[in-house]
Amino acid sequence: MALSVFGILVLGVFLAALIFWVFTLVDSLQIPDHIWQAAGQNKLLWVLLIVFLGVLGSILYMVIPRPSLKAISG
Repeated sequence: MALSVFGILVLGVFLAALIFWVFTLVDSLQIPDHIWQAAGQNKLLWVLLIVFLGVLGSILYMVIPRPSLKAISG
């Protein structure tokens, strides 16, 4: 059974979203707790948001805490 162009496109978007979600989850877990505290953010809260909200949680993580976390960590 061959995939249509639409099926391939949907599969590609799904795989890209999955890779983005895994990247943000791993990125958030690798940042030490003291940097989270220095940025005034809660690591557990953001990890749970990424896990339960999926791609939406990942987007929120990239926009809200990640810039300040990266600025603090250098």
